[in-house]
Amino acid sequence: MRISGVPAVATWVGFLVSLILHAAPKSLIWQSGQLESMKEVGAEPGGKWTSYVYDLQGKERSYTIVLPAPLKASVHQKVMFAVEKSLVYIHDTDGKVRKSCILEPAETARRKPVTADRFR
Repeated sequence: MRISGVPAVATWVGFLVSLILHAAPKSLIWQSGQLESMKEVGAEPGGKWTSYVYDLQGKERSYTIVLPAPLKASVHQKVMFAVEKSLVYIHDTDGKVRKSCILEPAETARRKPVTADRFR
């Protein structure tokens, strides 16, 4: 394939620049947290889909998040995560970053106080 002329070259340059800008990762603020619980939720008995709902405890807030596949991390394990609007980016134990929706907004999900009842 031969590209000739200024308009054709400008089109290709614009296309390549848009690919580079689209692929560039956004700067996220990563923080340490802990997976507090995990619940597997299905559509109905014998349903075709399953979601995985996690309670993620950060330093100042807790988040309820949902994923279409289980994380490669166990409950009560420390994880790294970043929050961006209604999304959470979380690192699996294999180093992959997974994107999740927040079910419960952070404003209403204040950090749960640690009490003796939580450990019974």
